[in-house]
Amino acid sequence: MCFWCFIFTATHKLSSNLTAIRAVLRDAERKQMTNHAVKDWLQKLTDAAYVLDDILDECSIHFAKMHSDDGHTSCLSRLHPNDILFRFNICKRMKDITQRFHDIHEEKSTFNLEPGLTEVVQRVDDDWRQTSSDITEPVVYGRNKDREQIVKFLLEDANNREELSIFPILGMGGLGKTTLAKQVFNDHRVCKHFDLTIWVCVSDDFNTMTILQSILECITGQNPNLNSLEAMRKKVEEVLHGKRYLLVLDDVWNEDQEKWEQLKGKLQCARAAKGSTILVTTRLEEVASIMQTHPAYHLKELPGDESWSLFKYHAFGPNREETEELVAIGKEIVRNCIGLPLAIKTLGSLLRDQSEVRQWINVKESSSMTDEDNSIMRALKLSYSNLELSLRRCFSFCAIFPKDFEIDKEELIYLWIANGFIESERNTEVEDVGNKVWNKLYRRSFFQEAKCDEFGMVKSFKMHDLFHDLAQSIMGEECAAVVEGRLTPLSSRVHYLSSNVSYRGFMHAFKKVESLRTFLDLRTSIYNFCPVPSNHSLRALCTKSSLLSPLKDLTHLRYLSLTCHSKASLNNFICQMPKLQILKLKSSAIRGLPKNLTQLQDLRHIVIDDYDSVVETLPKISKLRHLRTLSIFVVGSKPGCGLAELHSLNLGGRLRIIGLENVPNEWDAKEANLIGKKELNILHLSWDGNANPKGSNVSVERVLEALEPPSTLKSFQMYGYQGRQISSWMRNKAVLRDLVDVRLSNFRNCEELPPLGKLPHLKRINVRGMKNVKWIDGETYDGVEEKAFPSLEEVRMDNLPNLERLLKDEGVEMLPRLSQLTIKDVLNFKVPHLPCVEKLEARGIEAGASFIEGVGENMACLETLIIKIIKGVVVLPDEFRRLGALQELYIAEWYDVEYFPEHVLEGLTSLRILTIENCKKLKSLSEGVRHFACLESLRISKCPELVALPSNMSQLSALRVFSIYYCCTLPDGLQRVPSLRLLVIFGCTCTSLPDWLGDMTTLEQLTIAYCNELRSLPSSIQRLTNLSYLFIQGCPDLKKRCKRETGEDWQYINHIPKIDLW
Repeated sequence: MCFWCFIFTATHKLSSNLTAIRAVLRDAERKQMTNHAVKDWLQKLTDAAYVLDDILDECSIHFAKMHSDDGHTSCLSRLHPNDILFRFNICKRMKDITQRFHDIHEEKSTFNLEPGLTEVVQRVDDDWRQTSSDITEPVVYGRNKDREQIVKFLLEDANNREELSIFPILGMGGLGKTTLAKQVFNDHRVCKHFDLTIWVCVSDDFNTMTILQSILECITGQNPNLNSLEAMRKKVEEVLHGKRYLLVLDDVWNEDQEKWEQLKGKLQCARAAKGSTILVTTRLEEVASIMQTHPAYHLKELPGDESWSLFKYHAFGPNREETEELVAIGKEIVRNCIGLPLAIKTLGSLLRDQSEVRQWINVKESSSMTDEDNSIMRALKLSYSNLELSLRRCFSFCAIFPKDFEIDKEELIYLWIANGFIESERNTEVEDVGNKVWNKLYRRSFFQEAKCDEFGMVKSFKMHDLFHDLAQSIMGEECAAVVEGRLTPLSSRVHYLSSNVSYRGFMHAFKKVESLRTFLDLRTSIYNFCPVPSNHSLRALCTKSSLLSPLKDLTHLRYLSLTCHSKASLNNFICQMPKLQILKLKSSAIRGLPKNLTQLQDLRHIVIDDYDSVVETLPKISKLRHLRTLSIFVVGSKPGCGLAELHSLNLGGRLRIIGLENVPNEWDAKEANLIGKKELNILHLSWDGNANPKGSNVSVERVLEALEPPSTLKSFQMYGYQGRQISSWMRNKAVLRDLVDVRLSNFRNCEELPPLGKLPHLKRINVRGMKNVKWIDGETYDGVEEKAFPSLEEVRMDNLPNLERLLKDEGVEMLPRLSQLTIKDVLNFKVPHLPCVEKLEARGIEAGASFIEGVGENMACLETLIIKIIKGVVVLPDEFRRLGALQELYIAEWYDVEYFPEHVLEGLTSLRILTIENCKKLKSLSEGVRHFACLESLRISKCPELVALPSNMSQLSALRVFSIYYCCTLPDGLQRVPSLRLLVIFGCTCTSLPDWLGDMTTLEQLTIAYCNELRSLPSSIQRLTNLSYLFIQGCPDLKKRCKRETGEDWQYINHIPKIDLW
């Protein structure tokens, strides 16, 4: 029989068993929550499915080798020994797996699994979910504010509204939504305000007939026994007509807009009195969004003190002794509950009759948190059961990460793709499907603590510990996160594994693993040894190992993230992975991609983190038709390395194009088709050499014109442009409208910039290396209403010697949100009115005096000022005294300053940190330091003329830290500081320290470093009885004299608890 015919026949035999299994799969998914035997059966099914998937994948790869794209038969002909051996092995494995599925099919009959169930969870054993309006919690902690806000809405905001008000309470399971709704429902003010108060527990079955019947039963106390919806509607209209009512719909899961509109319509027909309101509790944002007439009330976790009060109430009760040891353990348990009242109450109640410390420690270690019978896990499993089947696997896979791990969103979606959990849907790319899945899980609170990048896109997130427990309980042995100190042999059933272990002994744990699908190396260091598991079934691999030989057999791999030290033999293993879809390279040694990489036709993402190491591009990259991400493209002069290679690639995310000096003409640039790449968010264009190499006549301005990007960009960077004018698209506000970040560098000949002031979302500007630019925005502004730079928060300007102003137009209101300004080597810049700037860093300002005057006059909210390299300023300018909000002042390389006048210092009343560095003519700080009531830290460096501090240093009661660098002596007056805790002496040339050092009795730490001439410590140091730490480094003579027991100065310092000599 033909080999491929055998495979077809064997697969056909399998299909009948698989069809029967698939019919009961949804019922099995539900029953595994409470039936361990069903869970074990599902695990066997999963294990077998992985083995079958491996076999079919290998057949697909082999078939592709046998029939290459060019139509030629490869060297693996049907009579080749390798091919014969392959067919023999596959036939044997197919027979084995067929028998395995037959046994699984036979076993399913023992579980009474029901075929044909829909994704709607069946209502079995749901009595525990039913709620009523009676108060079952005698004491509720931490919800007074929430209750008052909702009561206020009911009594005031909704009171005069003619239409029916709907107010959703939204939050994850276990937060106490129902408890809060009961508190509101039974509040005496609410009971008095409403004519009728009605409570209906809805749960999964959002049935209009059932809900209307419950409303009538609640009001009349009787079952109406009506069989038609119309009769039920009329009866409800009769009892609600003219009445102001409060209806609580508790535990709503319905996401069907039509079902809600049907119920809402029936209630509105009742023509109730104005002020009638429906209070809804739900876990789902979708539910809240389709029902609400008022924004959803997001219920938060309990704060720490309220969490502890709730735990104490349940764990200790009113009369039990609160021992110090149990309180300490209890507080750790409360921290683990992260503000969830259900978790706190459950664990507190569990410990109420437990008095042994060991019992409390067991609970702290979460042994009971994963108990499948407890109310916490039941509540969470309810949320899980209501997920679509396609979302469940994506969620439970997250058990691969350790608890409290910060998960990269993009990485997770890549891993879902690699493991086949998500697929493209019609016209929706698989990555977009992944984003939708993530958003659904986040909205349902399975994910939390989302962090956004600088462009407002979610970058990372975490899982609540309780949801992690849920994922782990679902995955069982299938998933493991190995952490240091907890290494045990792995089950043969493990398919998903992460590790932060860094030693060779780790390898023995893989011996019994049958089909490992994912391995993630989560170590933070790349320098410790960690081997790569040699399991050929891997679909996803993240490794920091320098031993790459095991990678040569990973033909099933879809995802590879590699951090390594060398580029050795990248070509040898990456190009042997025909199914690879995602390639991430993190290495400073990677100088280019393997030339045969274009053979990998499934590649979708090539991500290279270290741009600077890449010096050449991948020839003929256009062959990778499915490519969606390409971090960097280096324009080359060789065939297949031009911009035309990008034409048909639908690239998104981040793209950096370097080597634009090699573009032969504007038509080649046009062929890049950047404007057609609508998914691009970040674009970097770079000319790295002479714009016209070898005397060619290429117009760099026309090349730039041809590189017009889509209007979807969030960030745009351009480096080394040598043209005199910018392109027309750079003047087009419609093209640049969504920009958040702009960085423009080394435009040597250009005299203008884009209309940056008119971009509504722009938050950051970085402009440097432009000798001809006079203003950042040369646009004209009409009318008093138009503000320039309306959203700008941060500006950096460097090496703009001829810059005069930010705007060409004067008198325009601008920068209402600017908080950080950095100006370097901008010689004659005129400071505009900047009322919101909190941090200013300036360096190399030629007109120093006028610049400082402008700072004092225009930056009233300035909190941090760093100002360096100022000439011609002899005394600290008067305008400084206007900086009453200033908290940190760093002055460096003011070459001519000699004196800080008292009347100037008296205005700096908020100053906390003062650093003065390399002011070689500075002689005095003046008596004005007495106004530094808030000063905590003072650092003086390389100020040789400053040998004494003011006589009134005793008034600096807040000063805790004093540092002196590169001085000839400790400045006199320092001993008068009343509350100094830390003294740092670094690089000083003195041979001895003053005897008055012993008067600084509040000192707790003393650091002396690299004072090579220092011979000894004063004997008075023994009076420093509060000194707890002495650190000496780079002082050879002093080190010898302070040596324990034998040093000559040991007698003066032996009272100090900790001494470090280096």
